[in-house]
Amino acid sequence: MIRDSKRARRHPTVFRLEYVAFCDANRDAYFRYALVRIEDQAEAMNCVNTVLAALEASWIAVLASACPAARVWRDLRAETDHRTTGAVGREGKFHAVLRDDQADIMLLHHRLRLSVGHAANLMGLTDHDAHALLRGAERDLGSLLNL
Repeated sequence: MIRDSKRARRHPTVFRLEYVAFCDANRDAYFRYALVRIEDQAEAMNCVNTVLAALEASWIAVLASACPAARVWRDLRAETDHRTTGAVGREGKFHAVLRDDQADIMLLHHRLRLSVGHAANLMGLTDHDAHALLRGAERDLGSLLNL
């Protein structure tokens, strides 16, 4: 029993380091995404902090999921959606006319100028899936604009 207790106390420290590394690697891109969608710097920071605080509380479960990055991205999108309800700026229009994943890849790649590979990592996608998603979004948006 004592050994198990010591082991249980050690693991959160290891997982804590991974959590901190994950946050450090993604916080800036999460903030930039939220800022484009919310259009208010303080509210965008609050959005990201809310998502990352919830992530800390469920970090071990998130690590056990099929794709931690995808799970966190869904949480970020949902929190951002909640904070943009009723506000549709220029960038928010992507989310009004495209599927959420298409709108996200368009924002990340075209507006924030992230490589498709970096956007794929943030969203929890393979590079191939991200390229396909981006091509589909560009095609769908082009079709809508040609109406």
